[in-house]
Amino acid sequence: MRSESTLVQRLLNSNLLEAEWVLWFLLALFAICTAVVLWKITWFAINGARARRLRAHVALLLAGGDLPSFRDGIGELKGVEASVLHHALRYAEVGTEMVDQQMSLALDSGRHRMETGLTFLGTVGANAPFLGLFGTVLGIIKAFRDLSLDTKTGAAAVMAGISEALVATAVGLVVAIPAVVAYNYLQRQVKKVMHSSGAINQQVLFRLRASERGSA
Repeated sequence: MRSESTLVQRLLNSNLLEAEWVLWFLLALFAICTAVVLWKITWFAINGARARRLRAHVALLLAGGDLPSFRDGIGELKGVEASVLHHALRYAEVGTEMVDQQMSLALDSGRHRMETGLTFLGTVGANAPFLGLFGTVLGIIKAFRDLSLDTKTGAAAVMAGISEALVATAVGLVVAIPAVVAYNYLQRQVKKVMHSSGAINQQVLFRLRASERGSA
């Protein structure tokens, strides 16, 4: 019992009960989340512009263009949709079935790259309120400890300490809500790119299959 009491006393006298470090940690998470969101929004905007250029080349292919010219035209294009075609069209001589399989594999790989950083946002959004609550609990413990050391101030000291501790919960919510909103928005952007790439892939496959039937 004495060792336990000594351990408790050491914890009570340490700086771990200060809710301030929790607030700084939450603010650091908020800054990182903001950077991730700006990075991903910029990335999706750039990828969307690249996809529009790719669709122009696909339209020319569907209008009767040949595959070598299409390959040359998209050779310098970047983005998820273009990278999927770059990879899959290497197997065009093997057959459309192989191209279709390689498109699916490349698209899955592209989805994993697009989801980079989203797991962090989801984790912060799910756990920031609990971190804030943890800071509040620490602040309340400190408030009652201060009351035990100085009973003259009475309830005023406890109420002041609790009000300060509740700030941690508020900050946790401020961090969590934008993180969850950004996570849901960026997940929709991932699905949008996946749908766009899938549609482009089907158009190119349609043209390749038409060429196969024509050559047969």
